[in-house]
Parts: sequence; structure tokens; C-alpha cells
Amino acid sequence: MKNILLVTFSALCLMVINAAVADVLINLEQSDEIQISNTQLNLRYTLKIEEPALAYELTPPASSNLSNLPYSTEVISAAHETSIEPALIHAVIAVESRHNPSARSKKGAYGLMQLMPATAHRFKVIDKHDPKQNILAGAKYLRELLNLFNGDLMLALAAYNAGPGAVMKYRGQIPPYKETINYVPKVLKLYREYS
Repeated sequence: MKNILLVTFSALCLMVINAAVADVLINLEQSDEIQISNTQLNLRYTLKIEEPALAYELTPPASSNLSNLPYSTEVISAAHETSIEPALIHAVIAVESRHNPSARSKKGAYGLMQLMPATAHRFKVIDKHDPKQNILAGAKYLRELLNLFNGDLMLALAAYNAGPGAVMKYRGQIPPYKETINYVPKVLKLYREYS
């Protein structure tokens, strides 16, 4: 049993080292199940693997002046209406679409904030490629998620990427989807750098 646990643990470590972009906490106290989390579990046998210092492909401009970023007027307007910092909205846009208003995902999300059709409809987006409408709807959705998850930015971002149902399914943890595990720290990194 110890050999199986050691092999499993080693494989997990290799996966985490290769794919993780956030601190990972592993509870080794239970013998039949290994728990992996991105929040402190406060258990004696928890192993913490810290986020590696990665150079993401998305880099902010040399100047931290947000007015130099594309669509800054639309972002500031949406920020005022939703009480979300412009730096956070810009970070989501950068990761979601790289500031491309015509971006479209394989899953059907579109525009700067990669809105799914149902979300765009709910927030009354008429022209899906109109930057002002897309940014405002995305910011309203992000505000809704922040309220839903009691201001927990990591969970709100995970829900923006994977859906709120996925975050709830995993009991308030970032869902263990590779895309979401990579997405949250990318947005947070740019948010810190834009702030």
C-alpha cells in the first residue's frame, strides 16, 4: 500500500510541477484518498507545493497606466457601473481574448470578455462584438459571481471560467480542470501588475 501511495504521490508531484500555476496543498493524512486543494487545509500532514515563478505569455505594457490599454474608456465605464476595479476587468479581457473583440472560443463564447450566448442574452447584449456591450456584460457577470462567492476573487474567477456550478460542485474549491487551474493565476498575475 505504501508503494502505491508513494507512486501516486510522485505522479501527482510531477503533474503539479508541470501544470500548476498556483500554490497546491495536498492532504496525505487519509490513506484511502488524497485531497488536493488551493486553500490551506490546516492539517498536520499537508504538503504545500508553491506556485512556480512562471513567465506567462501575457505581459502587461511597460507602463502600468491603464489608459494605455485598449478599450480603457469602455472598461472605466463598466468599472463605475459594477464597482469592479478597472485593472481586474483589463486582466480578464487580456486572458480571455487578448483584447480581440472578434475572439470566439470552441465552446461558443465570444468577444473581449468571452461571453457565452446565455450570459450575453441575460445581460441584454445586442451586438456581441460591440466592445462597450461586451465589457459591461462581462463586468456585470463578474460582479454577480463576486457577490455569489462572498467576494472571494479566486472562486469568482474560477466560476467565470468554468461556471458557478462547477465551483459549487467542488464545494467552494477551484475545479480541478487544467484550463481553470491555469486561468485563475494568469488573471491574478495581470491584475496585480495592472493595479
